[in-house]
Amino acid sequence: MNLIVARPQTFELFAAPGCLEEAALEVQSILNAPWKPLKFVPRLDLQKGFVRLYNCSWDTACEIAARASTLHDLRLTFPAAKITGWNDLPRLLEKLPWGMLLPESEDLEFRAEAFGILPHAARIAEMAAEVFARHGFTSTESEPHTRIHLTSSAEYLRVAVSLGNDALHKRGWRASAGTPATLREDLASAALLRLATFEPAVRQASQIAVPFAGSGTLGLEAWQSLFGLPPAIWGTQRPWQRLTMPSIATQAWWTKRIARAIEGLHLPPIVFVENDAKQMRELEGNVAKVQRTVQGSLKVLEADAFSTDFLTKDGINLLPLHPPYGLRLESENPTALFAQLGAQLAAWQQGHRIVGFCLCPTEETWLAFKAGLEGMRVSTSHITQGGLDVRLCCFSNL
Repeated sequence: MNLIVARPQTFELFAAPGCLEEAALEVQSILNAPWKPLKFVPRLDLQKGFVRLYNCSWDTACEIAARASTLHDLRLTFPAAKITGWNDLPRLLEKLPWGMLLPESEDLEFRAEAFGILPHAARIAEMAAEVFARHGFTSTESEPHTRIHLTSSAEYLRVAVSLGNDALHKRGWRASAGTPATLREDLASAALLRLATFEPAVRQASQIAVPFAGSGTLGLEAWQSLFGLPPAIWGTQRPWQRLTMPSIATQAWWTKRIARAIEGLHLPPIVFVENDAKQMRELEGNVAKVQRTVQGSLKVLEADAFSTDFLTKDGINLLPLHPPYGLRLESENPTALFAQLGAQLAAWQQGHRIVGFCLCPTEETWLAFKAGLEGMRVSTSHITQGGLDVRLCCFSNL
């Protein structure tokens, strides 16, 4: 019997930057309406920087990995083991049930953090690679692979296996090599869910309009986050789809269940507006990829967003905004651009029903943008994590 699959396990869920609450709420909504009946009763516990999920079956964890749009990663964790020195590391790794979890000759990548008794992360990763190499596993940086996370803290070693491959947020809309400053998919989803909390009517949008569309992340994530599509339908194969060596029947079930999620959905049309030729090529490629899987109206306009009429007068316009700044804007003045956008929004709302948000990189750009929102309801939140520091400004005239 495969004890990984048969018994309840503990998982750690890592959220989009600064959006732990949105991730926890999304996971709870999946647990409240699961595709597969729950074998056990999972329990969520918010930790500093991640959500721990106790008493969770393997199938339920796979479903969360398939459906959640706000997660950065999902990891199966083993109980922390007591350590007294370097000699304990190989012994502890040998004891864990890798034969029940990893396919033969699986490519592995080792990520290590080190504190306390074992203070050197590079040495921990190197020793782990030596242990796994003796069992026929190869350390790699190529795809597909599975990441093993090792954390030495105080007198304990924690080991976790990523079910998310490179990272769950790199599931489809990441820019090609050389295209700078692309918005992370998980942050786009979390921002859209935060917008829905501020203005629930956003889920009745008649059209999604995306000026400064870039590679299309905001519009395509809106379909997933707000209208019920699982992000896994466009992504590459994830470790959860091959770990524990699932049968052909199990893999077929997942394929059919994800396809069922698409059927019968009423998806609002999306109109993308972009005037950069390089971005247009990537945007058109992403749109073509989606249209091979989902039937829906996706329109791409190569035009200046400030001089193009793309809003609908019938119904609600969802307007997610991620204006170019930083590397994408190079030497231009971002504050002037955000002031122009705020003024344009004041004009757009005349005769149109609009709900949306804008990601502002500084307090100055946020103030410049917000100056044009007179007469609209506004809610701003400050999102910080690592190198990320943005203002998410939600607005609505409904």
